Amino acid sequence: MGSGQSYKTGGFINSSPAIGSDGAIYVGSNDGNLYTFNPDGTVKWSYKTGGVVGSSPAIGSDGTIYVGSDDDSVYALNPSGTLKWSYKTGGEVDSSPAIGSDGTIYVGSYDDSVYALNPNGTLKWSYKTGNKVFSSPAIGPNGGVYVGSEDYSFYAFSK
Repeated sequence: MGSGQSYKTGGFINSSPAIGSDGAIYVGSNDGNLYTFNPDGTVKWSYKTGGVVGSSPAIGSDGTIYVGSDDDSVYALNPSGTLKWSYKTGGEVDSSPAIGSDGTIYVGSYDDSVYALNPNGTLKWSYKTGNKVFSSPAIGPNGGVYVGSEDYSFYAFSK
């Protein structure tokens, strides 16, 4: 058996970790923080949102970290842990962001919508489904975006 180490956050963890090109590990917690750990397990920084962070972070090609929060927002954080921008949706964002090859950030919200956000944090488009979008979008090789909704439907969006 290998040895392990742990770090106790202030809440349970539903978020899946993401690992940056520098080896930093990013994970959200029910205590409202996105935590960043150095490869040796020490805390590099944490960022406090206004709600639970059940969303799994995604890392852009420029190192920007994108994550959703139950405070109805999507956050874009600089690699240093400072806020680049946030975008307010009309509901909780437990969906994990997906990043297109052109830098577009796709995410679902409990306001029954799928959002496409530009890399600068402005809205590119949104689409209203029939119920909450808890599912995390996936991006196909042709740039198509695929996501499920609690309305029993599966949605496909062309690039």
